[in-house]
Amino acid sequence: MNSQLPRGAWDCHTHIYGPWDQFPLPKDAAYHPAAAPFDALLEVHASMGIEHGVLVQAAPYGTDHTAILAAIARSEGRYRAVGLIDAQTTDEQLQALHDGGMRGIRFNLMGHLPGNRDPEYLRGLAERVRPLGWHVLLHGEMETLLPVLDAWKTLRTPLVIDHMARLDLTQPVNESNLQALEDHLRLPDRWIKVSGIDRAMQGASAPWSQGLKWVRRFLQHAPERTIWGSDWPHPNIKGNVPDDTRLLDFLLEACEEPALQKAVLVNNPAALYA
Repeated sequence: MNSQLPRGAWDCHTHIYGPWDQFPLPKDAAYHPAAAPFDALLEVHASMGIEHGVLVQAAPYGTDHTAILAAIARSEGRYRAVGLIDAQTTDEQLQALHDGGMRGIRFNLMGHLPGNRDPEYLRGLAERVRPLGWHVLLHGEMETLLPVLDAWKTLRTPLVIDHMARLDLTQPVNESNLQALEDHLRLPDRWIKVSGIDRAMQGASAPWSQGLKWVRRFLQHAPERTIWGSDWPHPNIKGNVPDDTRLLDFLLEACEEPALQKAVLVNNPAALYA
């Protein structure tokens, strides 16, 4: 465990799969991962000193949240969830998900993941969850995200940019696009998750030093609206599966100051997932 890690730290992006005898995948699952049950995640977090976590609904389970709701119940409030809903999800179901610990929904705008990508349809879902105090996690590449963010400037539901807009830091960064994203991050209720540095480096091994300056730019623009996640167990990864401890070390180095480390790992997620 890193001695710099503040008490009460959160890992805001994890997935769980299985055990298959309790939580089997549907026949039409988007992909078929190896089992990664909640017990295994708890062991990883205990070894890292992580006390709280967020379970992001895995695409293969669709809108069946049985596995993550069961995990949250076991955690006695230490874990929260981000789910997947659609137009068939009723208000009663939303309330039940809220009572079970869900605090947001995810829109998958990546080509390899299933889901409706119509901006007006998605906006309707985003507006439905706002009264619950939820946020929307937007997962997509910069060229896909920016038009959506522009169209949703008047949307008051908090938006969290997932995995740093899936930047490819092995290629020259489009400065115009990056500045446009930073403009959005200056707005109230616009957040970013500085996760996925290993993906941004296209599977390169730690320490990912060349990525520090980009993460620090995001931190500069939204220090009170930045969170972090490991992405355990790293589904659909290209290249080497990263060491979660090294991912956390990278985040602590990027933050530099203890006050910023505490903001990103403790205060900000505690507020977002209250």
